[in-house]
Amino acid sequence: MATWKKVIVSGSNAILNQLNVSTNQQISGSAADTRLSGSFSGSFAGDGSSLTGVVASAAFSLTGSTGITSFTYNGSAGAQVSVSGAAQLSDNLITKWNATDGKFVNSSLTDNGTTITGATSIQLTGASSILTGSFTGSFKGDGSQLTGLVTNLAITGSNGTSGSVNLLNQGLTITGTSNEIETSVSGQTVTIGLPNNVTISNSLTVQGDLTVAGTASFQNQTSLLVADRFILLASGSSTLTDGGIIISSGTGLSGSAWYLESTSTGTSGRWAVASNVDAGASTVTADEYGVTAKQASGAPAANPTYGGSTNGFGNIYIDSGTGDIYIYSW
Repeated sequence: MATWKKVIVSGSNAILNQLNVSTNQQISGSAADTRLSGSFSGSFAGDGSSLTGVVASAAFSLTGSTGITSFTYNGSAGAQVSVSGAAQLSDNLITKWNATDGKFVNSSLTDNGTTITGATSIQLTGASSILTGSFTGSFKGDGSQLTGLVTNLAITGSNGTSGSVNLLNQGLTITGTSNEIETSVSGQTVTIGLPNNVTISNSLTVQGDLTVAGTASFQNQTSLLVADRFILLASGSSTLTDGGIIISSGTGLSGSAWYLESTSTGTSGRWAVASNVDAGASTVTADEYGVTAKQASGAPAANPTYGGSTNGFGNIYIDSGTGDIYIYSW
């Protein structure tokens, strides 16, 4: 009788009576029958009375250094480590190192997580002073000493042409082509649109929906592009029947088919493939079947939806709670 069989893969939980690796490694449901040897890491339960070779005290002592309040530690008792001067430090104040007192002290700058404020704030003096980053606000002077400013705007057309605009003394003009593109300007807004009658002299690509209110005429129909998300085939049938698509690969109107096989495959049928299928055929004999995967919490109980109990072999079920994998088979 066909049923679901669990597949053991990386990351899944194995359900085994006993696992043996060579003669000295054994994991069993009984603690007395479990034995492992080798090198281990992690945490261990118990008081450790049976462990050997464990160092009970620290081999070396820790001592405080510059910026740390003086302390010693040898492993026999706990020790608190703190920054020198920590008791006098305040929230949001930027600290600095005071070499004379040998500790950290508050500065006059305040950082609340967004801005730095204070009587001295940030001041740079000297010819070698450099401040880098992103800045906002107002700047003093005429900007003659500022470098790296972009004064030219490069323009490149989709047809490969290019040009540039000097932002200091030139304006940018955007024009449209007759019966193809219209442009208008209002304040700082440039509007580019299409006139009432549009002439396209080359290829047209529409990224969104295309709605034709009048009659559409096509001169080349080698490719079919359908905007509908679902296509209904065999619309005249009221019961489950064979149906699908055929890719021409033989003589006449025949080829390889991907279709829903309706006989001996449960109440929902099963997706299948077949070769040398004629476009006028009403039934097809499957060469092979497609595999579907179902995911749900818990181990599988029901038969596969596609193929059912009679012909659902090879379908996959994944326990979404544990990640365990099952395959439907004898």
